[in-house]
Amino acid sequence: MIYSIQVYLENYFHRCGLTDPDQYAVSLARLYERHRDRKTAPAFLTAMRRLRTVFYKHNERTQRAPFERKLLILLDAKFKKKEFCSSRRHSLRGLKLRAVG
Repeated sequence: MIYSIQVYLENYFHRCGLTDPDQYAVSLARLYERHRDRKTAPAFLTAMRRLRTVFYKHNERTQRAPFERKLLILLDAKFKKKEFCSSRRHSLRGLKLRAVG
């Protein structure tokens, strides 16, 4: 999964004309895979800010905070797992009762 996220980010950077001199895509992919499911969006944005990178110095026209928010929205749309729906749990319970009865 980390590789898929990394490739997605690298392709996005390339489409935007941005350079990635210190493999920021790899660091961000690892962070996303390991921690996104346990953190809220603001907490994850804070974790993204803590990543040390020269990506934003080499791409001076890119403002870090808005760009990170946009990246998180894109990553969530593509890779975030769906929330477990509690109504589905009830329907499975009903099916079990019907099978037994």
